Amino acid sequence: MPNCEVVAMFFPDLGTTCQVDRGDHVRAVGWLHPDHSFPTGPVPPGFSAALRAHAYDSWQPVLAMGPHFCELCSHPAPGADRAGGARNFWIPSMSVVYVAPELIVHYVEDHQYQPPEEFVAAVLACPPQKSDAFLEMLRPFGYT
Repeated sequence: MPNCEVVAMFFPDLGTTCQVDRGDHVRAVGWLHPDHSFPTGPVPPGFSAALRAHAYDSWQPVLAMGPHFCELCSHPAPGADRAGGARNFWIPSMSVVYVAPELIVHYVEDHQYQPPEEFVAAVLACPPQKSDAFLEMLRPFGYT
């Protein structure tokens, strides 16, 4: 079996670097790890559904080489699949682009992670992934 290094996927919320992007215009959100605390609490109605829609039909300029599994779940229920995801997604706003891992949906819904308010607002305001309006919002940041 090849020697595989396990890399922690933690990046601080609103930092300008994450696993798949970096720059002054980038804001990382939801790159959680059990060694780092994170805010918990309620999210607005409709946020989880909007987040899920963006995560699961995402525009993908960078593809991951395999899934990352939730490190916050210490003991999944017997017979349950361990939460994981290989996608990442971009949420453009007027001034920055938020980049989140697909697992953020699990973190919000199962671990009560409360993302930064500005990210929540951006997700709720963002046009559907891959739509003309979405791609137009990415253009000022040099993605399209």
